Amino acid sequence: MWFINPMWDNEAERIGKLRCTPLGYRLHIVSDLIGFAGFLSLVACAGFLIFRGIIGTFYPGLFWVFAVPVVLGLIGSALFDFSWRLARRSGFEYDGETRTASWLEDGERRTFNYARDKDKTHAEVGSSNGG
Repeated sequence: MWFINPMWDNEAERIGKLRCTPLGYRLHIVSDLIGFAGFLSLVACAGFLIFRGIIGTFYPGLFWVFAVPVVLGLIGSALFDFSWRLARRSGFEYDGETRTASWLEDGERRTFNYARDKDKTHAEVGSSNGG
């Protein structure tokens, strides 16, 4: 996706990624913001070119203004992919059927299920593995 990244399947996936890799989660959020800015700039560039066409000052060289949203889209996508690479490197897995996120931390598999663990701290979730 260039501008809008896929939504989280469930709150457990989002919180699981946050607890698995805080840096990756922050990069994910930044990629969403950059993608949104890229989408807005795409609309603004189209409006600018239409305006220039209406007032009679359009010329084909103005199409270069679309480079800004394209670059923003590429940067946002790269950050999004890198954030998930960080999560996979930490062994992050999400099971959509059970809505459970899991990852490796200190050599142990940690799990998070929103319905079960929503009020627990990070340390408490780590001590309640598997159940």
